[in-house]
Amino acid sequence: MNKNIVSRKVGYPKREVDVLERASLQVQSIYDRAATMARQYYLSIDLSYPTAFQQVPRTYFQKWIYTIKGWKFLGSEYTPESTENPSTITDVKTRLNLLEFHPSSDLSSSTSENTITSLISLCLQALIWSQYEEIRLLHPFLGEDSFYSEEELDIIAAYFVPTYFSERPLRTCGKAYRKRNLSIPIYQENLRTSSVVYSAESEMVEERLTTGVYISDRQFKGLGPYIKNRSGTRIFMQAAVE
Repeated sequence: MNKNIVSRKVGYPKREVDVLERASLQVQSIYDRAATMARQYYLSIDLSYPTAFQQVPRTYFQKWIYTIKGWKFLGSEYTPESTENPSTITDVKTRLNLLEFHPSSDLSSSTSENTITSLISLCLQALIWSQYEEIRLLHPFLGEDSFYSEEELDIIAAYFVPTYFSERPLRTCGKAYRKRNLSIPIYQENLRTSSVVYSAESEMVEERLTTGVYISDRQFKGLGPYIKNRSGTRIFMQAAVE
């Protein structure tokens, strides 16, 4: 995998930015469909369903990694928007950095909200991946009645990281996996990804690079690459298009 030495700046070839822009919007469209289905389900059984499922303006922060198989989507977070005072990307970045979840710390209401959005995103991803596997398995019988189109299934296969509520499917296939540290156990295939080397406290440290993608009003708004330091805090870097 790529290993870059950086000083708060990460270079991206223009063609890769174009791929991410297109892929992030395609992924968001699939997420929106799954979220709509979940909203309808919860609303049918409970009128007080979680506010995180409600349809309000949001700025999404998608998390992507670059692997030997290309770009892969890990999940997303989002912050509700005020129609009167919409957030800037700087505002969102500040919230994402400050509201990082630490299991050992007390949860403030804002931190709890951030954790809930991450959890719901991963639950949706597990749901989407489960639908994908079932549709592929039953495709000869479903025909055109499947929830996702053939194009959407190809997008899921290309960009989504396999995600489950149990480690068994991944363990059975002999795939490395990681357990996401949330209130509901969620397991994702652990893919090797590019890393960066940076200077921290007079020493060189190597960490995994995650590329954040900002989506607002169904439009691509830019990149927010970051790494996590040893304490788990995000260190955002500048994205430079080459």
